[in-house]
Amino acid sequence: MSQKAALALVLLLVALPAQAASSAWFETEGGRIRLVTTGVPAADGTLRAALQIDVSPGWKTYWRDPGDAGVPPQITFPAASGVTTAEIGFPVPQRFDDGASHWAGYEWPIALALTLHATPGRTTGTLEADVFMGLCQSICVPVQAQLTLDPHHNADDMFDRATVNAAFDSLPAKASPSFGVTAARIEGDMLIVETAAPTPEGLTLFLASNGGFEFGVPKHEKGGARFAVPLLARPTDAATSASIAYTLSNGDAAVDGAFTLP
Repeated sequence: MSQKAALALVLLLVALPAQAASSAWFETEGGRIRLVTTGVPAADGTLRAALQIDVSPGWKTYWRDPGDAGVPPQITFPAASGVTTAEIGFPVPQRFDDGASHWAGYEWPIALALTLHATPGRTTGTLEADVFMGLCQSICVPVQAQLTLDPHHNADDMFDRATVNAAFDSLPAKASPSFGVTAARIEGDMLIVETAAPTPEGLTLFLASNGGFEFGVPKHEKGGARFAVPLLARPTDAATSASIAYTLSNGDAAVDGAFTLP
């Protein structure tokens, strides 16, 4: 399924009533959010879910790296829930420039794909999730909510499953030698990123700061597949290394991956 088709399905499902394996909508200034699951965890403790973020017109929310002033979506679970880790998958963002800063995010309703890992064989009647994120208009508003659902009740509801599947279908593919970052190196105060893609035109690169590294807006060299990225900060220990997550898009196609610095 294409990203546009997946988004259209998510938008359709937003208008449907909440199902039993999904939480109620949490209403806030600038939008609303809810948590949807596919039912009870698999035998290995894995549970697929989606965090739906219904952004109001004129408002925006953030990608995994929100720039210097935003709040990226975060989701945690109390120990009693049995959920040990939660992996968040992000669809391709767009880049914003508000005149004072640059950041990556979304100005349309999205669903973040969640892979939850629970203790195998453990069951819980109620699943509670603590969500912290930001919504931005002229000012940015931090949003904190607790979303509650029972994945055992009406498990595998077809509408919940379709919502979760659409969130996963909207994710970029995994990077490969023919489409992704092939090398990265630091030259002075710049990070040089070499990429491979089906065509070099229209490439856009998003980098997530990590481990003391902070980046400016990647500049695509015209006609090539290389990016020059301002290095805004780096670890004080020159021997420190970090895994840098990225999204590389080319028209309607996109991939996610990671590389190590330095």
